[in-house]
Parts: sequence; C-alpha cells; structure tokens
Amino acid sequence: MGIYAGRMERPWINKHFMKYEELAVRAQEQEKNQGKKAQEVVKDKVTFSEEGMKSAHEMREYLNENNLNSYGIHAIDVQEVDMEFHTSYLACSNNFLTEMQEVIHKERKAWGSEAGEHSFDNTMALTAKAYQVVHDRIVDEFAREDRITTYVIDKESGERREETVDDRLAELEAAYDGYTTFVAASKKAMAQIREVFGGVKLPEKPEDIEKKTKEAYMEAVSEKNLERARQKVRSYMDYRPQLSLGSYWEQILTKIW
Repeated sequence: MGIYAGRMERPWINKHFMKYEELAVRAQEQEKNQGKKAQEVVKDKVTFSEEGMKSAHEMREYLNENNLNSYGIHAIDVQEVDMEFHTSYLACSNNFLTEMQEVIHKERKAWGSEAGEHSFDNTMALTAKAYQVVHDRIVDEFAREDRITTYVIDKESGERREETVDDRLAELEAAYDGYTTFVAASKKAMAQIREVFGGVKLPEKPEDIEKKTKEAYMEAVSEKNLERARQKVRSYMDYRPQLSLGSYWEQILTKIW
C-alpha cells in the first residue's frame, strides 16, 4: 500500500459487509425464489470484478497484519473498526517526506539531466514542485465526494473528530518545516567544516548561511511559487522559485551547495 496525500492507503472495511438495505433486497429475492420446485437444482454463478478482488485482498492483508480475523470483525461494531483504522494518532512527517521524494524521483526521471544536477537551483525547483504536488493531492482528496472519512485525535479535548483539509495541510507544513530546518543546519555545519578543515574563508558567517538557507526553502513554497509550480513549462528551470534573497546570497548558497 502506497502513500498518497500524506497517508498510507488503507482498506475500507465497511465495503466488504452488506448494508441493511442490501440485506433487505437479498431477503426479498430469496422469497421470490421460494416458489420454485423443490427438485430444481439451482447453481449459483458468482463473478468478482477486478476491483472487488483487489478490495478483498486489501482487507485480508490488513487483517493479517493487525492480527485480526473475520470472527473478531463480526463480533464488534464494523463502523467503529473503520473509524479506528482511519484515525491518525501519530505525527506522519515521514509519510509526507517519503511522498515528496517519490515525486522528486518522477520529476528527475521525466526531465532527465535537466533536473538531475545537484545544485541550489535544482534543489529549490524540485522541492517546490514536490511540495506543490503533495499539497494539491491533499486539497483534491478532501474535495472528493466519495472520499473515505478520516479522523484525528483533537489535541485539546483528546476526543476523536473528523479530519479536515486544514488538519492535513498543517501536518504537511510541520513536516516541511522540520526537514528544511535540518537541511539548513547541515549547510551551517558544511560551512564550518570548510573553514576549519578546508581553509576556505566564506564571506558570511555559518549562522547567517543557515538562516538564509531556511528562508530560501520557506519562500520556495509560498503561494506565489506554488502557483508557479502548477504551470506547464518547456524547461525545468522555469519551475525555479522566485526568491528575494538577492544575487549576492544566491551566489553564496550556490557555492556551499
């Protein structure tokens, strides 16, 4: 099961059980068949669609992974099981970062060497594009009428409540903030190593390089730059975010990259 819009795709248990209305229809059909002759042998022919087989396989896989079985599922409230399966209890930062890396991999594959070079410009472009794709997946998911309802535990009340698009987007922002804080700190360490062990005297302090790196990452996913990333382009560098760092700082960050 893959990650989409920051969540592991999970099977919908309810869809494997008949609803009350479906059971009522089945009972009516059985009553109609009672008038048939007793000696008549009826052979049922059942076919399963590809979607149905996939759905059943997902449920069986999920039940096995969680040490559940069909008896346990029938013995408890199926709706409650669904709600439990689709409740987020833990921070899902790794989900968002993994999904962004998958998007970056696809972008590099699609654009080839144009997006493959490891540089400041390409990093900003790839990161902004990946963030935009995951961001828009979240918005699209919550806009779908057939979306399976998901839940979160309210931080204030401690109670389970329905998840909103703002909840999911806030998680994405937190994951991105944590990741870019780490990257900015690594650039600071890199600058310090160059000065101490490489004898390279940089024109700016490592602390300032850390600060500007963080600013660049955050501005790369501003609404203006996300809209830019949504456009169809002929050259991958057209995805490059518009940053207000200035040419001086861009040159420094390009060198440290």
